[in-house]
Amino acid sequence: MISSMIDAAPHVRRALHALARLDVIFARAAFACEWNGVIPEIRNETVINVKDFVHPLLALEKSVRDVVPVDLFLPGQVLMITGPNAGGKTLSLKSFGLTACFVKLGIPITVLRKPSEDCKVRVDFFEDIFVNIGDNQDLIAGESTLMARLNACSALIQRMETQIGVAGKLVLLDELGGGTDPFAGAALSTAILEKLCTDTMCKIVATTHSPQLKALSLDDERFQSASVLLESQESDESEQSNIILDSAKMKPTFKLHYGFATESFPLGAASRCKPSLPDDVIRRAAELMSKGSDGDDTVEALRRHMISLENELKLTKKLTEEAREMVKEVAAYKRDMVGKLQSSESNLSRLEARLENIYETLSNDETRGSYELVGDGLSSLRLLRKAVKSEEELLSDKGLRRVSETHSFYDNESVVIVAEGEWQWQSAVVKISNSTDSSSNEETITVVPSLDLAFGVEETSQALLSVKRQDLAVWDVPDANWGFQDEYAYDSNIYSARKKLSTNVLEILKQVGETKPTKFRTVQTTTPSFTSARERKAAGKKSAAKEKGGKKGKKK
Repeated sequence: MISSMIDAAPHVRRALHALARLDVIFARAAFACEWNGVIPEIRNETVINVKDFVHPLLALEKSVRDVVPVDLFLPGQVLMITGPNAGGKTLSLKSFGLTACFVKLGIPITVLRKPSEDCKVRVDFFEDIFVNIGDNQDLIAGESTLMARLNACSALIQRMETQIGVAGKLVLLDELGGGTDPFAGAALSTAILEKLCTDTMCKIVATTHSPQLKALSLDDERFQSASVLLESQESDESEQSNIILDSAKMKPTFKLHYGFATESFPLGAASRCKPSLPDDVIRRAAELMSKGSDGDDTVEALRRHMISLENELKLTKKLTEEAREMVKEVAAYKRDMVGKLQSSESNLSRLEARLENIYETLSNDETRGSYELVGDGLSSLRLLRKAVKSEEELLSDKGLRRVSETHSFYDNESVVIVAEGEWQWQSAVVKISNSTDSSSNEETITVVPSLDLAFGVEETSQALLSVKRQDLAVWDVPDANWGFQDEYAYDSNIYSARKKLSTNVLEILKQVGETKPTKFRTVQTTTPSFTSARERKAAGKKSAAKEKGGKKGKKK
């Protein structure tokens, strides 16, 4: 039995290894499902591009939704992370190294939300990852803070020189330029960074508070900057008289913003320490900082430039939020309009169905003799409209035409009143006063209605009427050239000539009528003359009575 167990030991060992590997694979999958992990795209081009990365340790303490995500991106060969103390610089630095380690271990990258197709997560494979974070001084070896950092950087440079053929290297340096005189520390740090940049496959991420290192991104394309910002705890965003002292009232956003460097704001960290420093200490430090910054124009100019960039970023964020809100409102209005259109379409469909039913009912009605349906269906039904003549056509049918603006009225001219009312379609005669020869420029014309055409106007006792020019029409008769010309048809001179011509014609006709015929006997008839219409009617009645009496005598 023991010999059988000894023989099966290698198989059992292989089975345990297989089970362990399966357990690790399922653990990675469970981790990805639990903490919203994604599989990144992996290449050998030293690229890191992760949006909304969530640190797993923070996600364990809180929930994934409560953790502030960090965007990880390497725009150049060296990325200098700046910002206030306790603002998240070291956390961002470690996040770069953590994503590179996840790729080497095959662990999904934890993010706040699943990325879209246009913004995929990409973390390339780095063969070596060098880290220098914290203070590793050795008291026994006599290493100070500065010496411990310099020893680590020296070992890093020597190791990289021996690994020239390595595909990709990632170097993480925390608090670069500290531990000694600021100017000397900045000079040493710049020299170290330039030495590391000689390897094009090496990417460097460093945090610093040195103004000289922050300014490297302004002159060298290999250096890029990013910063963590502060946000004001107060709602009032007006300009403050003392920005140095006002930084104590701000809290960090823990978000990484690319493209510019920012101030360190140490007084803000001093106000947030536990237990907090006294207020008089913070105010005194602010006074000393404001006095000390006056002597260094370069540092002050850089500080003011960084502050202006921060203000521009705040304004940009505010405008972006307003634009997003406006987009949401427009989208809501669009959804509302689409809903109303869909509702209207459904209502129209219901109305069409009702009309179809009404049409079928009317077409099948047995008592439809009192009406008639025009068309074979609802789509072919049309309303028969009565043709309405225009006003010009109506006047033309009556032999009239409306007075034009250039028409000149003359005395005793025959007109017709076309205005709606009591005198509509009533003939009238124009009356012009002696003061004016014509009324071509008058808006109102004086007329006398002629109620009986058998008698002259003088015989009627009608009152004078004032009628607007546009409410009168004249008889549409041809002129001397058999044309209708409003411009001169009723000109006073032409009218006089026409009157003279018509008088001559009447005289000739009278002479022709008085000439005795040669072949027929002339019978003279006497026509009684009457002074009024009553006498004429009375005479008519007498003659009618006589005729009736004569007829009765003949019958007897």
